[in-house]
Amino acid sequence: MLILLFIGAVLLVLAGITYFRRKIIRWSLLIIGIILLVASGIGVYMAPSHHLFMKKQVINKTIKMDAKTVVNDKSFIVTTSAKNSKFEYHYKWKNKSYRITPKTGTTNVVKGSTAAIKENISNYQAKNFFDKFMLVGLPTSTEPDVKYTFVLPDNWYIISSEQDQQIQDKVKDSKSGLEDKIKEDVTSAVKEEVKKNSDYLNDKTAQKKTQDEIVKSVTSDIDKNLDNDVNNMLKDWHLK
Repeated sequence: MLILLFIGAVLLVLAGITYFRRKIIRWSLLIIGIILLVASGIGVYMAPSHHLFMKKQVINKTIKMDAKTVVNDKSFIVTTSAKNSKFEYHYKWKNKSYRITPKTGTTNVVKGSTAAIKENISNYQAKNFFDKFMLVGLPTSTEPDVKYTFVLPDNWYIISSEQDQQIQDKVKDSKSGLEDKIKEDVTSAVKEEVKKNSDYLNDKTAQKKTQDEIVKSVTSDIDKNLDNDVNNMLKDWHLK
């Protein structure tokens, strides 16, 4: 359009020169020049906001993911602060760590049966020769607008790195003294079994069964307490 604007200006200049030299009004030059000048001027003004001579391009992609951290039946995506955006979102896939950094567009969260990230990228581009010719001197594409949608099951949450650290501290505290508790309970259970059956100490299978039952019982109690603590934390963070 800048080229047509220039051509329109040249035609008006030629029409003016012709008039001043020969006192002849070249109506064809004058009318065509005015039309080109006005139309191109309006086009140049409207091009950025109306994407004139550009076509919308859309790319949709689904990214599979695993949680960054997992606590029992709860899975977490962890965010950290970023320089050029509000947050970076950290997750994993096949035991490798990944992140996305939304710099433009929006980020939404919806419920779904399988965790995934849906990426929508859109922009406007001049695709053919004519469109590119009309936009000579002007941008022929717009910056991509990127929208991320997190599809999360009910037991998935997005938390900050500070919140994740609090949860990990709670997990660490819950496991402190675990071995001592198991040893104490196993010793007590073995004594009770020996009272019932004097041959118990010679029965390795029975001893293994007792130990497995104690380990399962102790870890189950710890997991229940941990679940309760994490649920209370999520409630305090208004994530329930």
